[in-house]
Amino acid sequence: MIEKQLKYKKNTLADIISATMYQYDSRQIKPSDIYISLPGGEKYIPGALEKGAASYIKADRKKMAELANAYYDNPSQKLCVIGITGTNGKTTVAHLVGQALKKAGFNPYVQGTLTGKLTTPESLDTIRAMSEHLQNKGTHFIMEVSSHAIAQDRISGIIFHTKLLTNITQDHLDYHKTFEAYSQTKLSFMNDNNPNRFLPETTERVPLRFASPLSGAFNYKNMQAAVQILKACGLNEAQIQDTLSNATPPPGRFETIDEGQGFKVIVDYAHTPDGLKNVLQEAQVLATKTHGKVRVLFGCGGERDRTKRPKMGTIAHHYADHIVITQDNPRSEDPAKIIEEILAGIPQTKIPCEVILDRKQAIQHIINLAQDSDIVMIAGKGHETHQIINGKTLPFDDREEVRNALKLKRKS
Repeated sequence: MIEKQLKYKKNTLADIISATMYQYDSRQIKPSDIYISLPGGEKYIPGALEKGAASYIKADRKKMAELANAYYDNPSQKLCVIGITGTNGKTTVAHLVGQALKKAGFNPYVQGTLTGKLTTPESLDTIRAMSEHLQNKGTHFIMEVSSHAIAQDRISGIIFHTKLLTNITQDHLDYHKTFEAYSQTKLSFMNDNNPNRFLPETTERVPLRFASPLSGAFNYKNMQAAVQILKACGLNEAQIQDTLSNATPPPGRFETIDEGQGFKVIVDYAHTPDGLKNVLQEAQVLATKTHGKVRVLFGCGGERDRTKRPKMGTIAHHYADHIVITQDNPRSEDPAKIIEEILAGIPQTKIPCEVILDRKQAIQHIINLAQDSDIVMIAGKGHETHQIINGKTLPFDDREEVRNALKLKRKS
């Protein structure tokens, strides 16, 4: 039901559909736009109207998706839409599939952690992006699907050609409360009759007929998942081998930083217990070959699942020879308290474990201590170019800080 305030006329659905643009964020309103007031957004209606909104409509997210599809003429029906969910690996798999499809001559678009503030945006944003991609002669739309997006109906109204689940391990319990609830949310995305619906037990049996260019057992599984999706998209074995055999990982995912030093430094986004375990296991493999030590630097984000903090401490203690604990994105939490909770999972042993609150100083310290043949893992932030401290978003890039630390070490 379209509602208006006093001096504003009511509009029919036809008027709404022919409007300039929908906006659910009142700050984005331009004259003649239609403001979609999601639950809790009523207080922003007057501001939207003052900014020139032609009208507004109160709607839940499912209704918003219906309106968006009506306005943009159901773009997901005209694209090959690939949805990838799971705790770890979504970004890498999406990146691999996008690279492969592009090399095979298609025009794919990848939406996810690397492209916006939300891994999975609101349906209106996604459907709008799909429409724009079609206008640019797009063929495939690859999207990471987060558990938050599933629970909040942000993928409502989107038709998926292919769905894939990478894995389910602990994450986001601050939101879902229990691992069972989190798991069920992920699985609910997969519970339909889609013939191209792939679970880990299926993808992990997919043979790779080429040497994976990405390091690590976890990336081998990511590569298998990419192969499974590409097969579902109709690529043959020759095309898959040609497009994936020289693939590169996405930024900040097991990314090696090389400034000519005699030891290896790897930056990774690992911020869950399983993610940290995966990258440290691979670091151990590399260190065994070089006869060096595994050194790890990490922290945990504030205002997120607190139960994973001691678990990540335990994992670091088990797989590393030297630990430096620092702050990640503490947000409004006290960084020292977060570190205390990480330390609770680390036994009192002879393994060196240091706490350096300032992340820049911590990176410089671990780089200065590294010896030739060591493997240094900088975990938690990966591709991120900022740090959130006390409500402020400050510029910070682990990769740049590592490069600077390596250059300083070389000069000293």
